[in-house]
Amino acid sequence: MRVHSFHPKQNNQAHFNDLKPTKEQSKPANLIATSRETLPKITVNGIAIDPKQIAQETQYHPANSKDDALYLSARALVMRELLRQAVLAESSLGLAAWERDEEQAIGDLLSKNVLPKNPTDTNITQYYQQNRAQFTTPPIITARHILLASPPEEGDERLQLKKQASEIIEKIQNSHNPDADFLFYAQQLSACPSKNDGGNLGVIKKGTTIPEFETAVFALPKGLGVNPIETRYGIHIVDVIDKKEGLALNFAQAKPMIVNHLTQQSFHHSLVDYLFKLSQNAKIEGIELNMHEENVYRG
Repeated sequence: MRVHSFHPKQNNQAHFNDLKPTKEQSKPANLIATSRETLPKITVNGIAIDPKQIAQETQYHPANSKDDALYLSARALVMRELLRQAVLAESSLGLAAWERDEEQAIGDLLSKNVLPKNPTDTNITQYYQQNRAQFTTPPIITARHILLASPPEEGDERLQLKKQASEIIEKIQNSHNPDADFLFYAQQLSACPSKNDGGNLGVIKKGTTIPEFETAVFALPKGLGVNPIETRYGIHIVDVIDKKEGLALNFAQAKPMIVNHLTQQSFHHSLVDYLFKLSQNAKIEGIELNMHEENVYRG
């Protein structure tokens, strides 16, 4: 079972998920072990955390070193044990709720104890005014392409195809009828099913195509791309037929997104407070959680 870790970030941001360790968290002192121990003995109010579980948990916590991964894993299991004990102590939940469904029990516990504040109209307006650039419709592009297919591992073949693509681009650029020539090369050479429609890809929105193609295409100006684009599928000659930048959203359009963002932010702040409280009221031995009060938002 995957266990999430907790770490309060700077600027009052916190997430109950997998996070990279800070420099302080990477210190060996965070896991208090003797030289004879591979892993320290960690207890939460007298309940031991199984070292085998810590080792198994590391697969969910990629880190720069084994020590960092072990620390993140141990911390995640400590936080889960704190939540388990809180569930057992909650009269409306208890052992029955935990045995019935652990994740649901934790969710019910947090629903009762982690209460986000509803953003005020002033908060919402202020956020919109300070972050207008975030609120736009996605840009869209209408494009066509010619795909010279080649597997990624065929390096020499790809070099030849890049050269061929550059030659085709030059021919189209110097053509008296570039549209007709693009259509001709698409039908004759393209390995994409769009060849039957002159290479037309239609409207492209962000998130609807492979990342390397998307990044390159959305960086192009309107018109025939002067350089071929390389992707996992091969070499592409791309013609941007139309390009529309994202349009700014007005306050009414942006408001639902802002409310959701601020509510989620408030939830994370409240979650930090609750987890900090649990850790402060518990006797935890064998690990330093590095949960300092100054890291906890109390707005």
